[in-house]
Amino acid sequence: MYPGTVALQDVSLDVRRGETHGIIGKNGAGKTTLVGIVAGLVQPTAGTIIINGTEYTDLSRIVAKKERVAIVPQEPQMVQDCSVAENLFMPDFPTRGGGLFMDRARLHTLAEQIVAKGRLSIDVRAKAGDLGIGMQQILLMLKASYVERAEIIILDEAFSSLSKNEETLFFEIMRDKKAEGCTILHISHRIDELLEVCDRMTVLRDGRAVATVRRDEVDKEKLSALIVGPLGLAGAAQAAPAPAAAAAPEQSPAANTPVLSVRGLSAAESYIDISFDVHHNEILGIAGLMGSGRTEILKSIYGMLPFDSGQIQLHGKPVRFSGPADALRHKVAYLPEDRDGEGLIASLSVKNNLVLSALRRICSGPFVSSQPETQLAHELAAGLELKFASLEQEVRELSGGNRQKVVAAKVMSTRPDVYLLDEPTKGIDIAAKAVLLRIIKQELAPGAAVVLTSPGLEELMQICDRILILHNGRLLGSIPRAEFREDLLYAAIQGQEVPLS
Repeated sequence: MYPGTVALQDVSLDVRRGETHGIIGKNGAGKTTLVGIVAGLVQPTAGTIIINGTEYTDLSRIVAKKERVAIVPQEPQMVQDCSVAENLFMPDFPTRGGGLFMDRARLHTLAEQIVAKGRLSIDVRAKAGDLGIGMQQILLMLKASYVERAEIIILDEAFSSLSKNEETLFFEIMRDKKAEGCTILHISHRIDELLEVCDRMTVLRDGRAVATVRRDEVDKEKLSALIVGPLGLAGAAQAAPAPAAAAAPEQSPAANTPVLSVRGLSAAESYIDISFDVHHNEILGIAGLMGSGRTEILKSIYGMLPFDSGQIQLHGKPVRFSGPADALRHKVAYLPEDRDGEGLIASLSVKNNLVLSALRRICSGPFVSSQPETQLAHELAAGLELKFASLEQEVRELSGGNRQKVVAAKVMSTRPDVYLLDEPTKGIDIAAKAVLLRIIKQELAPGAAVVLTSPGLEELMQICDRILILHNGRLLGSIPRAEFREDLLYAAIQGQEVPLS
């Protein structure tokens, strides 16, 4: 249980030895909390965990590791400046000299043996940071399998960053471990993936386990219906009415000209042939599973990632931004998914971060004017109901929701014509999420064009005018607000055939 929220309620689950057991549900269903409890990362407020006949009411990570429970998280946790071999064995390196020195020769030999078991051809002396995210994820699976010798391996959205070839390798490692009697708990949003590799699947909905089914009992449609539940079948987005919008400004003669147009945008291994328009006063959602290309599309528009072909138009004129500074000069702003890594400078104050993107508004010549800086920071903080002890405190000291609001305020301060918002509600509490959605609808959209992605369909249904469906890097079509249905949207992002505009 978290403050004000019951993440799981009376969930019972049995997983058999040598089984690959899928855990699936919408965002917020309780998947990560459930496996976090099994891995000893989250403490339950009630209930028991039984592993190999031993019962626990308070399972710590240390005890879970002794019970041979390993977890491969969604984001690879490797020390980027250390070698592949060092990461595989960290912190229990082979030693010599009575344990006083690391035995590097043996470390490299053992690492090469493990890499060979994973069918990889990589130099174990190479830095982990020189490898892609997908390869790092495979190495963590190998570490869990052959270094930690886990009997229960938890995969928490571990496939989201894998290429097709890496995915095939990962499947092969899973099959090897299953043949050895290893149990795998596999969390995923992708129905195809679970139907391919799992023996049974448990569906979570609103913190409860609603069904456990065998792979041969369901298909994509039946599993989708279990995941979405009766609410999704009820039709339009009646459970999440859009917040009242501020009065739209008077339309100019050029109102029908899109603010932003994208035509045939393609980038190898990320997305292909992406085309859409977005107008003033419009919120355009992009719905897709993790790894579908949502973030890459927004970063390419903003000049952060290159694209191979296609065209971007702003107010009907072709543009290709050389980088974020160029995009900002053209009044295009981007709110990144990784707020801490890309949106904030953790060592600077709340005030410094708030005004960082609007220095032209508060500078007198080459110098920042103190009074306008403070005034702008207060205005931005008040507008987003930001909670802080002092404008001078370091931004890293704020809660996750308040750090996200600081990033949103930075974007607002530039007064752009186009907002590119990549998962603005990711990882924040319900109250902060409601504030941000209201601000997007009432403060950002009037007079501007908004492109929005979200980890959950509910947020998109609540405030978007249209939703584009993205699957495996391709746009399948769009759905206007009048036709929003959660079951239809969920099926569409899984690649199922549904009526689309």
